[in-house]
Amino acid sequence: MSDLSRFLEPPRLRTMQEDGEDDRRATWLELFFDLVFVVAVAQASYLLTDHLTVSRLFGYLGIFVPIWWAWMGFTFYANRFDTDDLPYRLLILLAMLAIAALAVNTRDVLSGSSVGFALSYIAVRLVLMTLYARARRNVPAARRLTTIFLTMFGTGILVWCVSLLVSTPARFWLWGVALTLELIAPVFAWRSIPAAPIHPRHIPERFGLLTIIVLGESVFAVVVGIADVSWHAATVAAAIAGFVAAASLWWIYFDFLDESIVQRNILAGLTFTYSNYLVIAGIALLGTGVKIAVLSTGGSSVLEHEGWVVGTGLALCMLGLAIVHLATPPALFDTDVALRLSAAVVGLVLAFLHGSISPLLTIVVIALVLLAQVVYELAAHEEHHPLPAD
Repeated sequence: MSDLSRFLEPPRLRTMQEDGEDDRRATWLELFFDLVFVVAVAQASYLLTDHLTVSRLFGYLGIFVPIWWAWMGFTFYANRFDTDDLPYRLLILLAMLAIAALAVNTRDVLSGSSVGFALSYIAVRLVLMTLYARARRNVPAARRLTTIFLTMFGTGILVWCVSLLVSTPARFWLWGVALTLELIAPVFAWRSIPAAPIHPRHIPERFGLLTIIVLGESVFAVVVGIADVSWHAATVAAAIAGFVAAASLWWIYFDFLDESIVQRNILAGLTFTYSNYLVIAGIALLGTGVKIAVLSTGGSSVLEHEGWVVGTGLALCMLGLAIVHLATPPALFDTDVALRLSAAVVGLVLAFLHGSISPLLTIVVIALVLLAQVVYELAAHEEHHPLPAD
């Protein structure tokens, strides 16, 4: 073995059938990679805290798509092909730099400074395409799948590049076209997925880690909010309610979500994947709303209508979880689905009533709704489906 070859291990298909890795776990590099998304999610929140309007709320949800999809792209590549050799490590570290640049450019993307965001995202996708080109060359069984991904991702990159030639809002519309091409790539690759399946243990763990990251941002938002204001009874109550909401979401996700959905069939796996956006964006939005509410109760925030944020966050997260439950046999519509959809409706009602109720009452209601779900399901479920911790 040459000095160079010991650092090279070409991509291979890392499924249970190929490698027998029944108990595969996230690597240290994957955990390191996740850290840049902590920054990206935090920077995205400033889109709302700097200037809160309904249009900004929708802008935030739109900008969150490429951030979330960037994480998804590298996660699914690693799930199938990661051999942790030197080229892979260097490319992932390069991707982390590009994602860090994406985070830096996120805060001002809706304020007229969007070129840097587009260039950063293009760099992120070029690294991912380099990885897929390497996998295409070395993994014949996945050649059709990787060809579809390279074609559609490459077309998306071209549209991103074209967007640099036009001004906003046309640029944002082109971003939407590019992201649509990328997002539907797995659907076009439907027939090729069985030849290159995902590892059913690794993906739920990675999704769980992303959920932990965003929940951590929610807790961090509470801490930052209460640290920046004078403490009053209302401020402390809002902070406690925000923490209870985050803890309840953790409990609901990790104790009452059946991870086996990814093993059932391709449609169930895709449902689990796409609905994850609603869950993650909703949790992030809820955390941002709690921070705004804490600041508002402390008298240091001039922002209004924080009910839009927390109510919409709750609605999105619960809708995403309801969709996962709907795709999980045996029952199509059961108590879990009813609870999640009911909480989503509560979130929408709170969003519409933002001008009629106080920020404190909004957060307290959300905390009580989520806590009630935890208490009910602990009492009613004979068995749970917890995601393993290690």
